[in-house]
Parts: sequence; C-alpha cells; structure tokens
Amino acid sequence: MIARGIVLLIAAAVAFGALRLAYGQRPAYVHVRWARTVDAAGRVQMERSYHLTRGELREGNTWGYYVTDVSGANLRALVENPGVEDTHNIHRTAFRIWRTAPRGDYLGTRPAWIASALELLVPGCLALGALMIAAGAFRTWRTRRVQAAPAVS
Repeated sequence: MIARGIVLLIAAAVAFGALRLAYGQRPAYVHVRWARTVDAAGRVQMERSYHLTRGELREGNTWGYYVTDVSGANLRALVENPGVEDTHNIHRTAFRIWRTAPRGDYLGTRPAWIASALELLVPGCLALGALMIAAGAFRTWRTRRVQAAPAVS
C-alpha cells in the first residue's frame, strides 16, 4: 500500500511538471495605479515591457490587467518602477502574485481541457497518495504492535 502511495506521489509530480512545461503559469489579474506623471504613451510602453495584457481602466489612474509574466524579476521591476504608485494582488516585498489573485486562462494553442485535467489530477494524486501512505504506515505499525505484544495466558 505504501508503494502504491509513492507511485501516486510520483504521478502527481510528473503531472505537475507536464502542466508547467506545456502550459506555464496562468496569467494573474492585478491592479496597477500609475503615477500622474505617466502619460498614455508611457503607460502603453510599460504595459508591453511588463507583460500586462487586457488592460481596463478601473478608476482614476488605476488599471486592471492580466500579467502574463509572473516571474519575480518582472514583478519586482514593475513594483519598483517610479511610474507605478501602487499595485493590488502583487506582494510588494516578496515580488510574487497573491494566492487569492484571480487567474486567467492558460495562454497558447494547446487544448484547455488537458490543462484542466492535469490541474485536477495533481491534487487528486497527492491526496490519494498521502492517504495510501498513511494507511500503509498505520497497518504496518498495527501489525508490528500486535506481533510484539506478549501472549496473555
């Protein structure tokens, strides 16, 4: 039972690796409040350089975007840019997307249903594998305990 649990954990790792290699990270929805000194041309240039897509004006100088490059280097450059007054859904000191940030669809031409299947497969294999390892460990512990107990006469 433990061996099957380990196989399931390995399957989860393989599925996760395939998901990331084939599809990458899903774009994350963020808000960016541009400084008043940033004009439309400058904003468009920075949107391109920081991989901000599907921009929509939220209010004032705040725009909502899907950021397609969620790497720490890209987020750091965005957050530290003097033309950016504030952001939302970006951790401003760890330079990562917040877990609660809405995510967009995967980019590219690969079928979306495969990504969805892999996203379901990974936690399913992890949970079932952990459960099987725990059950196997409990069975082994219980068997050894019974065998080690002295015979009562």
